[in-house]
Amino acid sequence: MGDPALTRRTIYRIVGVVGLAWLAGCAALPPPPTPTATPVLSAHEIATRSAGQMLAVQSLHFSLQLTGALDYIDSPPTVALKEVEGDLVRPDDLRALVKLSSFGVVTQVGLIRDGTDMYVTNPINQRWEKLPPEWGWYIDPTLTFDPEYGVPAILPTIDLDKAGVDEIEGRPHYHLNATTEGDYLAWWTMGMIPEGAVIVDVWIDAESFLLRQVTMVETASDSDNPTVWDIQLSAFDQPVEVQPPPLSSQ
Repeated sequence: MGDPALTRRTIYRIVGVVGLAWLAGCAALPPPPTPTATPVLSAHEIATRSAGQMLAVQSLHFSLQLTGALDYIDSPPTVALKEVEGDLVRPDDLRALVKLSSFGVVTQVGLIRDGTDMYVTNPINQRWEKLPPEWGWYIDPTLTFDPEYGVPAILPTIDLDKAGVDEIEGRPHYHLNATTEGDYLAWWTMGMIPEGAVIVDVWIDAESFLLRQVTMVETASDSDNPTVWDIQLSAFDQPVEVQPPPLSSQ
């Protein structure tokens, strides 16, 4: 057998060489990438991204509520809009329940739009009827989401400011606001907001950039109790089927 000390020295050298090679290999590896910071977006950039996301949505659930001074759907004013809730399927299919108020009496009316055909329930007997084209006063919530004049299209053209980041249902949302003219938002409200300044607040999901909430205050409606529009959006791209309703034979 050889010198035990030599054998040990050889082993130590081998171990040392291997160790140095391992350390050298580690040192040669590139450093881990530095996490990139989330870009700070302007209000216009947020609104533009949201518009693109909303225009790609094929279906959604919406709730529209009016509080404060009454807004009427007819002239002379007798029937006020209180609430609309339903589902929208692009390009123009809709099913909704509309709440109207006339002289203090609240009435519910069913509403279905199948392509260019509009159907409503008779408020007296609740039977479905096809709405004659000459009835121009009917409510058409699809206008609110029109790709050219509705909320998604007009949103980036408003001079919005960043009001902060709010939490909605556990998720961060960009809060943007502005004051603009009511006639500029005509399609948002089915043509019901008159001329005058309107305070607009919108909430956009900070991750998906989907528009979740819109609030509009008609400052010219009533100084003490202005009309407030509140639009809530949810259930994006969920399966929804809209079909013509069974019509009454009477």
